[in-house]
Amino acid sequence: MERSQDRPGDGPVDQQILELLQHHRRLTFLSLADSLPAYTWHSLFVALNRLSHQQHVELMPLPEDYEVVWRHWRTRSPVKNEKPCNLR
Repeated sequence: MERSQDRPGDGPVDQQILELLQHHRRLTFLSLADSLPAYTWHSLFVALNRLSHQQHVELMPLPEDYEVVWRHWRTRSPVKNEKPCNLR
């Protein structure tokens, strides 16, 4: 069982997500999953949930996806027309 990836601070997945968001600031979940193919969707959602509770990221529902936003870059008001990066 891959339980070690689901514990706080254990896996490198948290750090890899944050590194991607430092470069892109906003990503769709599907783009994030494509960028980190070594991880299951479940392990990515667990990591995103953990990062959300730590207030590092925000998850916002989209019609057929989620937008993942890095919270630490928000020193200014968000631009309403700004779209999440889709790396596909």
